[in-house]
Amino acid sequence: MRAVKGVVKDFLKENKKSVLSFAAVFAAGIAVGIFVTISAAGGEFERIARADMEFGAVKVFFTTSFGVLAGYGVVLLSVCAPPLAPVSLLAPVVLGYFFGKYMCLLVAVYGATGILDLFVVYAPFFLITFVFLTVAGARAARAVGCGRMKAAALALGKIYGLNVAADFVVFVIIGSFAKVIVVGF
Repeated sequence: MRAVKGVVKDFLKENKKSVLSFAAVFAAGIAVGIFVTISAAGGEFERIARADMEFGAVKVFFTTSFGVLAGYGVVLLSVCAPPLAPVSLLAPVVLGYFFGKYMCLLVAVYGATGILDLFVVYAPFFLITFVFLTVAGARAARAVGCGRMKAAALALGKIYGLNVAADFVVFVIIGSFAKVIVVGF
């Protein structure tokens, strides 16, 4: 356990700027997602229409896996040239936006079942994905330059594989105990 703390501490120290940037845009994305969702409902949760619940852990897993892959693609694109590095911030801001949107929709539309789903399935997914995406972004920031594209792609592929494995556990395994709501808004 002590070794893990040391690795995390060293990672945070070495990649402070990347981690803070990703965290700031992730938090901003959450705020924007909440604001846009509430604004679309006229500022009142009660105005969001109740929807029939559709459950599908495997469907949500595959959908999110492809979405997360797109985020890693954006991070990999930023490796090509230093001017493209800020493009990598697009992935956590979009992830945060959907987290904020899903928080509102799960609570407002699905009530107690949505709150349970939010805390047991969706929040862990978004937070785990954010952590992996931050690690990927930090790796990409250190590997700027097209000559390093192959090494960066391999590293990001490994991180993506770990991310998908964690998402599988969250959506499919944990989701088999707490049914996963398919949020289709």
